[in-house]
Amino acid sequence: LSPQFREKLQDVLPSLPSQDDYFLLKWLRARSFDLPKAEAMLCKSPGVCVRCPEAPVLPQVIRKYMSGGMCGYDREGSPVWYEIIGPLDAKGLLFSVSKQDLIKNKFRDCELLRHECEKQSEKLGKKIEMVMMVYDCEGLGLKHLWKPAVDTYGEILSMFEENYPESLKRLFIVKAPKLFPVAYNLVKHFLSEDTRKKVVVLGSNWKEDLQKYIDPAQIPVEYGGTLTDPDGDPKCSSKINYGGDVPQHYYVRDQLAQKYEHSVVVNRGSSHQVEYEILFP
Repeated sequence: LSPQFREKLQDVLPSLPSQDDYFLLKWLRARSFDLPKAEAMLCKSPGVCVRCPEAPVLPQVIRKYMSGGMCGYDREGSPVWYEIIGPLDAKGLLFSVSKQDLIKNKFRDCELLRHECEKQSEKLGKKIEMVMMVYDCEGLGLKHLWKPAVDTYGEILSMFEENYPESLKRLFIVKAPKLFPVAYNLVKHFLSEDTRKKVVVLGSNWKEDLQKYIDPAQIPVEYGGTLTDPDGDPKCSSKINYGGDVPQHYYVRDQLAQKYEHSVVVNRGSSHQVEYEILFP
């Protein structure tokens, strides 16, 4: 690690979650070892310089209906996080809580994974600093492409990129429907080039492919492994939340203001031509 980089960070080092070379190198790698850019990225990151001493108290509807969870470890000891897309009721969640609440929830998830990496490093006697992710895209549909939901997810991805550089080992997409390329095109510009290279879409043999990286004993039965909850639940629901439709009694609003790229007033008898790229028929 460059001594100059550590010297420039003297004022903020005491407030960082870690001061070792491994942690600081993440920020250098994320900015291709450009010292001024890496310093600026780290110092403006609220997720690094100001860590919440305890997890935020989140609304019950998020705890019950926000899908996803950490379950098991890959063959090298890295935590594995599952995102369950199909049952996720993005509109119901955004009608029930603020966008900031959802971002705070994901920030909490990232902190949980960071702490888990620290625990694994201590347990295994080697540095564990990256996370494996599995995105289950079965059931991905047009409801997930609702603009406020896409905008919120984009902000979450940006938060991850800015606050947790070099933290993703691989992101496996399983059970991707035909609509997946459309959905990915809507959010991929939020991802760095390095992150995009780590996104792998698995085909019909995805269960076998996952087992190349994760021992079957660490994979839920639902995803081709042998792991169950103590009560035999093959989905490991105690670790992974599978979401579902949000009941309307949680709603605090019935619509959201949406920002559009263009707006125009067309007078009676006039016309206005607009050209759009059609992503799918």
